[in-house]
Amino acid sequence: MPSRRTVVGSLGLTLAVGTAGCSALASPDPTVVDTEVDGGIDALFGETDVYVTVQNDGAAGDVLVEIAILDDQGTILYDDSKTVEFGADERRRVTFSVDVPEDAEEIEATATAA
Repeated sequence: MPSRRTVVGSLGLTLAVGTAGCSALASPDPTVVDTEVDGGIDALFGETDVYVTVQNDGAAGDVLVEIAILDDQGTILYDDSKTVEFGADERRRVTFSVDVPEDAEEIEATATAA
């Protein structure tokens, strides 16, 4: 029969391992829900603002928001990123001020836990 000291020591180790596993799961879970160009798609050339709306369905923490502007062949003409601190279950609009190249055809935005 195990001693009280053995049982208490094992319980402490089990709790420490369980807590470590939970903290690894407590991170942001961001998703891009909308990407909008100031003035609409017709105003895509030249200086403009690009708004990326991100929903964090996870815990609070830093989120890396990235945009890429591509031509009709899928070549990246411009890219930029920002690290933004999000609260748990927060939705936020992140603004990028860009000088869009003339041959731009598409904007892609992503958000990942930083």
